[in-house]
Amino acid sequence: MVASEMPDPRDTLRARRMNLQQYGVVALCVAINMIDGYDILALSLAGTALKGEWALGDAAFGTLLSMNLIGMAVGALGVSPVADQWGRRPAILSCLLFMSAGMALSALSQGFPAMALGRLVTGIGIGGMTSTAGTLALEYASLKRREFVASTVAAAYPVGTILGSWVALAVLDGFGWRGIFWAGAGLSALLFPIALLCLPESLDFLLARQPKGALDATNRVLRRMGVPPIAALPPLPEGEARGSSVLHDVTRPAHLAELAKLCLAHALNMFAWYYIINWGPPLVSQAAGLDEAGARYAAWVSYGGIAGGMTAGYLCGTVGVRRMMWFTMIALAALIALFGQFAGDRAALVVIAPLVGAALFGSATANWLTIAYAFPAQLRATGLGLATTAGRVGSIFGPITGGILLGEGLTVAAVCAAMAIPALLSAATFSRARRVEPGK
Repeated sequence: MVASEMPDPRDTLRARRMNLQQYGVVALCVAINMIDGYDILALSLAGTALKGEWALGDAAFGTLLSMNLIGMAVGALGVSPVADQWGRRPAILSCLLFMSAGMALSALSQGFPAMALGRLVTGIGIGGMTSTAGTLALEYASLKRREFVASTVAAAYPVGTILGSWVALAVLDGFGWRGIFWAGAGLSALLFPIALLCLPESLDFLLARQPKGALDATNRVLRRMGVPPIAALPPLPEGEARGSSVLHDVTRPAHLAELAKLCLAHALNMFAWYYIINWGPPLVSQAAGLDEAGARYAAWVSYGGIAGGMTAGYLCGTVGVRRMMWFTMIALAALIALFGQFAGDRAALVVIAPLVGAALFGSATANWLTIAYAFPAQLRATGLGLATTAGRVGSIFGPITGGILLGEGLTVAAVCAAMAIPALLSAATFSRARRVEPGK
């Protein structure tokens, strides 16, 4: 049988029910994303104690918070092409090292410069993991479960933020703010040897990029997954060269046009997303005159996010990704505007807050899948990474714009109505994305 007549092992893997080995890959990716959620929240949880010990002003502390976002942009931009050029596995292992080293450096820091560096290094690991862990989970899922698997990985992020709150309460009294960072460093360090021993390389990467030794590496993975080995690598799509560079592939006109479209869509999405995430709790606290009101609102948003992300992932597999993208993005826009009307009504917020969380993380799942499906396997992580970087730019300007509008004396209701518009523009742009089936 010639290579062109041989069945693609990815089709075999995805057509059957998932086995324990496939679920193991997904479980590791879920654990990794959960630690991402913990790590990104660590400085916020340590903030009050840290500011008091170092006598930091709000401006300096805000700069520390921004270092994590800068690192995430660098990681998404720099690590994602590594995942497409040299493999998902080395990219994930490298990110775990960045996360562990960054959290340890933060725990050991004695002043602003060391903490800033620690947050930057941690952010690089988190940013690189954003596209690679979810991509690997998607590529090992069956056709029936792939959208739900992607949503499960995404939902692990708010679980990690909740876990961070529990850890902070447990360690602050006995170990101080450094204990929060040591716990994060330890979790990443614990996952590294597990991932080193148990995490396989992506079949999509091996068969789409076909690096040196791809056939032997592919058959090792296939034997582990319980799929018959192959005698030869499948032919590459027309126009693709074996072992070509990511830069060569991504600069092809068709890919560049798609990338520009999705970067714009995700930047608009994150503009609205980070406005309501960042301004929601303080606006609730301000309206209620109680700091705990904002914290309670944020907790309900996280709980709603877990349920919404998981539900959206399941529905993406039944009603379709594009329909769920439209539904969740319109719901997000409507809920941002609705929040502005009821920011001071605690009874209404009990209902609105979890719905906001559900729309936030449901739309994140649908949009992530839209981007992932828009690129072939050899560019999937790069496409996600570059779109994520564009999203980070949008995430910076959303809260700033909201603050400027509020500072000009506009009402909360008027500002929220205005900030809902980018979510609608994002949905319209996302709706024009192409679809490339995983494994093709």
